[in-house]
Amino acid sequence: MLYIAICDDQELHLAIVHKALEHYLSEKRLVAEIQDFTSAFDLVSSSENGAFYDIVILDICLPGLSGTEAAKEIMQRNSNVSLIFLSVSRDYAVEAFAIGAVHYLLKPFTDEEFSEAMDRAVSRKGMAKHLMVNTAGGHVEAVDVDSILYIESVAYKREIHTDTAVYEETKQTLGSLMKALEKLAPGQFIQPYRGYIVNQAVIKTVSPEKIILSDDTSIIIKRGDFRRIRDGFLGWSFGNVEADNA
Repeated sequence: MLYIAICDDQELHLAIVHKALEHYLSEKRLVAEIQDFTSAFDLVSSSENGAFYDIVILDICLPGLSGTEAAKEIMQRNSNVSLIFLSVSRDYAVEAFAIGAVHYLLKPFTDEEFSEAMDRAVSRKGMAKHLMVNTAGGHVEAVDVDSILYIESVAYKREIHTDTAVYEETKQTLGSLMKALEKLAPGQFIQPYRGYIVNQAVIKTVSPEKIILSDDTSIIIKRGDFRRIRDGFLGWSFGNVEADNA
């Protein structure tokens, strides 16, 4: 799942970009959540309130707050965002690329030009996969999937333990979190025991009684499940080694 924002103060141009994006996603068989903005202030406010975007497509000349200024604000909270700028002029291209844009599209653009820009944004190395977490007070946090150590169901909340913090998920069940993680990172997460989800990437050892993670957390397992968990872990680990060496 990709999270994409489009920002253009002219509704006609916004609709054109939205339609081009839907066509691209359909052709590439990609799933995305798209949010449209006609104000750079609203886009930045959305980011400040916890919204996460993998890709932001925005006009560079926006009233009140320019596209580059808005992009800088967003990048303070998400340095991995892929930026595509739109403009009727080449005059701002140097400024756009100076802050890390992956592409600069001139209006009007062709389907091929838009597809090239999106290909660069989607394939950009280092784009993290994020799990959207509903925390107390109605806030939404974008948690890097690879930073998750384990998730534990505690009473009416799910505690998401990462390598730097603990988040309390207040709405989603353990089952729905597992489904979301499987879509983001197929095979990476397992449920070794009732009430737990574990990131196989941080498993240090698997014994007949427990799993020990990289932070030395121990999670018990049923003795009868040891071989299944061990073999699954070894298969997943070797599969990733082969993929890295390919």
